[in-house]
Amino acid sequence: MQIALCDDEKTYHETIKELIRQYKQLHPDRSLSLSSFASGKALLNHVDEYGGFDLYILDCIMPEMNGIELGSALRRRDDAGILLYLTTSPDFALDSYRVDAFDYLLKPVDQNLFFQSLDKAYRSFSRIMQEVVSVKTADSIRMIPVYDIRYAERIEKQIYYYLTDNTVISSITFNSSFQNAVADLLTHKGMLLVGSSYVVNLSYVTEVTKSDLILTGNLHVPVPRRMYETVKKEWAIFWLNGGRYHAF
Repeated sequence: MQIALCDDEKTYHETIKELIRQYKQLHPDRSLSLSSFASGKALLNHVDEYGGFDLYILDCIMPEMNGIELGSALRRRDDAGILLYLTTSPDFALDSYRVDAFDYLLKPVDQNLFFQSLDKAYRSFSRIMQEVVSVKTADSIRMIPVYDIRYAERIEKQIYYYLTDNTVISSITFNSSFQNAVADLLTHKGMLLVGSSYVVNLSYVTEVTKSDLILTGNLHVPVPRRMYETVKKEWAIFWLNGGRYHAF
């Protein structure tokens, strides 16, 4: 699990680094790597050049760009990394959940609470890495992490998988119903059948209108009028139960 730590205060920065070192000693079987940043701008520059991290440990109160603004900037980049906020103030708690924060801890950080949060984050990360679906393409069988799929669409007798890296994978033709063809995908929590041609990953839905689901990346999936209330309810239940972290 690749971890990014962003905190402009050197004392707190070193404290968290030491706690992560102790955590790694307690769990030598867990692969963890840590990169440190003193500002949100430095972290975003790294993400833009080299890609994102699995876990972000962010201070809320920083100059130029606070932790909430940084989390929002990561989400606008379609970064689905786990966000763990550390702060001296409880005032950012509500805002943190608007960027789908995983946890929110007050400084000075309690070691036990911090380790519990790292445990939950690691379990979430491990689950995400283990959940895959197999897709038969024209020249191979692809194993796709479920969390990389924004949505799947039926086009004639093929299924097109739209991924978070903006690539699209198309399956070979299928002869059964669309629902049967995507049955394996629908076994994963957060995947919702929308109409007769779409399966949507609710983790990436940012808004439900009477005509569309709006996903990160400004993607739109049409919602049949008869399904609007059901889809809106399922989306609300998903997030009220913790969103992508509902299993924990």
